[in-house]
Amino acid sequence: MDSIDTNFPIHGLLPKKETGALAFLGKYPHFDGRGVTIAVLDTGVDPGAPGLKVTSDGKPKIVDIIDATGSGDVDTSTVVQANDGEGEITGLSGRTLTIPESWNNPSGNYHIGLKPALDLYPKALKERLGKEKKERYWDPENRVALAEATRRLEEFEVKHQQSLSPEEKLEKEELQSHIEVLTNLDKKYTSCGPVYDCVVFNDGSTWRACVDLSERGDLAACPVLANYREENQYATLSQEDMLNYSVNIYDEGSILELVTNAGSHGTHVACIAAGYFPDEPERNGVAPGAQVIAIKIGDTRVGSMETGVALVRAVSINRCGTSESCKYKQVWH
Repeated sequence: MDSIDTNFPIHGLLPKKETGALAFLGKYPHFDGRGVTIAVLDTGVDPGAPGLKVTSDGKPKIVDIIDATGSGDVDTSTVVQANDGEGEITGLSGRTLTIPESWNNPSGNYHIGLKPALDLYPKALKERLGKEKKERYWDPENRVALAEATRRLEEFEVKHQQSLSPEEKLEKEELQSHIEVLTNLDKKYTSCGPVYDCVVFNDGSTWRACVDLSERGDLAACPVLANYREENQYATLSQEDMLNYSVNIYDEGSILELVTNAGSHGTHVACIAAGYFPDEPERNGVAPGAQVIAIKIGDTRVGSMETGVALVRAVSINRCGTSESCKYKQVWH
């Protein structure tokens, strides 16, 4: 039996030879995009994707990650303080949130908000998780209930094979209704998904945000992030969804922006343009030395479709350079 060739033709995915990019870089190796910043207006760029960590000269690959659609915005204008001696606050969900002792918050003020995870999930992820949760939590109980309702109807029909009295007709209709309701509920099942409490505070030097991914108020087990442009930090919502997110904080803590991808296209574009793989140079993009600003214009809430508002915001960001210098959120809201 002939051996199977497992070497995937990576060189064929990006025609750098045909476009002359390889020849140019061979002649001018330092003209690989260094000093250039590329704005990618698309579905968002995943900061955890291979090839998008650093540039060819060691700088952070992704300079900033911004959501121009508003789909990740969280109203954190509500301000509370922790209970004396207990270090706890009550989130907008009603959960008790325990403030870790390691947090530094000179003012003692915590901005709180609430965000449904379904607002952050791309369409395909939302469908997959909904299907998995239905199979895990809904289907077993519903199937048992439907089987029991069917059994009771069959037993009734066996016992009442002659003409039915008015009372018996009503009883049969009731049994049939049970089956109909259970069947319709199964067809119309929808998963609400997780709902996360969000906490924003100032540690004396910068604004930071924490999303209660535990859904139990255990903030010590949850990552604390600053604006992406400041520390290039990101985290993952859960091992189940494997969806990376970063944050931006505006209006003195009153608006938290959770940035996730609406799809994979923007990440593909960023890698084609500027991906850098030091150990596998054949996978590099056209300009591995360039940096990237990721601007999400594909709105997660409408299946990653770009909107006019998002495009206008993205252009404004491009003109200003970064979200910090533009102060665009104060205008939008």
